[in-house]
Amino acid sequence: MDEKDKLSGIENYLKELFPGCVIENMRDSKSSSYMFRVDAPTGETKHNIGISSEFVSDNEPEDIVICLKLYNLKGYLEMFGNKEVLVTNDGINPEVTLPLVLK
Repeated sequence: MDEKDKLSGIENYLKELFPGCVIENMRDSKSSSYMFRVDAPTGETKHNIGISSEFVSDNEPEDIVICLKLYNLKGYLEMFGNKEVLVTNDGINPEVTLPLVLK
């Protein structure tokens, strides 16, 4: 299946999760990842999602969406807001530093 079709499937899934938001898709040449940004209608960035190129190339379009659901992408995005999360074949890795728990 064509890579473009796979990326389109990811974009459509994000549009379902966030109706009314603008989804931007770009290639990050430094990390060889695909970056998806979800912007609210106000223009505010709500979420940043990195999808590894290996994840895209190793999976069929229908499997990509199934994996995103099984990995609980929506839950991670709700938890981490506009901090970047990275989707790989191993699951989701939030690219954040968690604050220290206060005593």
